[in-house]
Amino acid sequence: MRSLNTPKILIIEDHHATLEAIKMIFEFEGYTVLGLTSTIDLHSEVANFAPDVILIDVLLNTTDGRSICTELKLSVHAAIPILLMSSRNGFQHNSYYKAHWDDYIEKPFEMEIIIQRVKMLMRQEKH
Repeated sequence: MRSLNTPKILIIEDHHATLEAIKMIFEFEGYTVLGLTSTIDLHSEVANFAPDVILIDVLLNTTDGRSICTELKLSVHAAIPILLMSSRNGFQHNSYYKAHWDDYIEKPFEMEIIIQRVKMLMRQEKH
């Protein structure tokens, strides 16, 4: 569900420095950002924050981000676009997980590229 005013992004990234850097990028662009370092109470966090886009790192301490994508896409939050992030080349081709994310980006990424990807996902959501 698209917010009426400022677009909202939820970022799930367990590396604090990376999380803060991504938050700064989008806050500078005028987004409201919620950063999480774990997936504890994720469904309530998503329901309460109501993000327009979710960014998830593949390599989280306690779980694989791809399984979180699958869990979200099979829930009431299925309509929220997900951008999966990874520093591992070729992670999106692993057949163990179905592609329950809407787009992916490999780290390190250029600031302009991740902004463009998020804007693209938000435009697609409106249609």
